[in-house]
Amino acid sequence: MREIEVKVEVRDADAARARLGAAGAVARTPRYFEDNRVYDDESRSLERSGRLLRLRSIGNRHILTLKETPDPEEGAERYKVRLEHETTVGDPHEADRILRSLGFLVAYRYQKYRQSYRLGEVTVELDETPLGVFLELEGQPVDIDAAAERLGFGPSDYITKTYRMLHRERSRSETPGDLVFEDRPPA
Repeated sequence: MREIEVKVEVRDADAARARLGAAGAVARTPRYFEDNRVYDDESRSLERSGRLLRLRSIGNRHILTLKETPDPEEGAERYKVRLEHETTVGDPHEADRILRSLGFLVAYRYQKYRQSYRLGEVTVELDETPLGVFLELEGQPVDIDAAAERLGFGPSDYITKTYRMLHRERSRSETPGDLVFEDRPPA
């Protein structure tokens, strides 16, 4: 599946919910917690090749995802475009053992609280992270732009970096550690 998205940073979750409500967005899920483990080998070959291998846990639901960077498209630099392959995993501990036996290790872990909304043709995810609060807009470029405008944002507000990239940038470190909430036990 082709995934096209941008992030925009907002002051706080309440302000984001107010913007979403004023724009006519409809909540699709209650707020939930995600624990994400990103796998790579010791030489970081997946990251260096623009790929991401992630095991996400949401309560007792677990999803294994591979994201790849497609060939560049005209005008796509405003958006983060990835090819995404996902499957549900029954036992995350066994999946972890399989990935480790293939030479992968947990290279990075990040957590967030998320609530999903729909605004027109766009899925809007309200993400509360240890870095701050973000709205992630996913859909077709024209629909993303229209939804962003309804929320009071424009292309100059778009962020196409991953949370890991933002974490590195804001910590001014290539190896800032994991992006996890201190008051939440590991999943």
